[in-house]
Amino acid sequence: MHSKVQLFLVFLLLPLVGCNSESSSSSPEANENGETKLYTDVTGRDVEIPVEPTKVVTTQFLDALLALDITPIGAPSHVLDNEYLGDLQEGVADLGHPYSMEKIIELKPDLIITSDPDEVEQLMKIAPTVVVPWMYGDVFAQFKEIASILGKEQQAEQWIASLDNLAANVQEDVATKISEDDTVSIFMTFGKDVLRIYGGRNIGHIIYRSLDLTPPTYIKNRLEQDPTFEEFVFDQISMEMLPEYAGDHIIMLVYDQEARDEGGMFHQVEESTLWQNLEAVQNEQVYYIDPDPWFSYSPIAIEKSLEQASKLFSN
Repeated sequence: MHSKVQLFLVFLLLPLVGCNSESSSSSPEANENGETKLYTDVTGRDVEIPVEPTKVVTTQFLDALLALDITPIGAPSHVLDNEYLGDLQEGVADLGHPYSMEKIIELKPDLIITSDPDEVEQLMKIAPTVVVPWMYGDVFAQFKEIASILGKEQQAEQWIASLDNLAANVQEDVATKISEDDTVSIFMTFGKDVLRIYGGRNIGHIIYRSLDLTPPTYIKNRLEQDPTFEEFVFDQISMEMLPEYAGDHIIMLVYDQEARDEGGMFHQVEESTLWQNLEAVQNEQVYYIDPDPWFSYSPIAIEKSLEQASKLFSN
């Protein structure tokens, strides 16, 4: 009689055990080995995250993750909208723009890396979330922080060293085309009324830091006041300021077709006497670029831009 009761209890408990096991395996926080670590992100938050995450979602840092040989399972449309990453981003789910919380939930990530502290509260409901603010340090500070989150510090250091070697080689080549005394300005036109001059982030990192080209006095002074490259991204200027900010060489990004059309900002600039009288224009030392990859402030984008730099200044 006693043995029959025990057997009955075993069969009664079996469905419950199976149910609990299924719930655990489908948990967004679950990962292969189950090990976690307490991580303090740069905003001061303590987050328990997987030691070896296998399903990472990022709202911004796709490029950096790929440079560390980690393919995230999802990223927003604006991050995926590029050509320079090519097949590297194959298999990354498009989360939309703005990204869809429902899509993230469907992917069941075990780690989320975001650039916006305001997103954390919602994202933490899905999976452990670490913040690396977009204006935290420069591109390498962000890269090292992401590597630290993922336990890939040594790989990041090796990657940066390799990029420095590439930059040194390209710098030698560019030096045969642009002398140390020549100044270089970076402008961008957008829509009907946007004209910007750029500092030490985005393309400025490549031109003024990787290639060590000389900025005009205004840019040089601004960069000296911003040694961590966290503040001076660009200034919006009027067309009347072109003669003051133009260097011996000008890099120009025409961001959209509207800027080229009649009445657009680049059309206005190009038709102006101010532009036509610039020495760089008269000497045919204006170089036109596309946003991709020059304006993607991330490790692989910088690598691709450096590979294009020698050809750019040859043209």
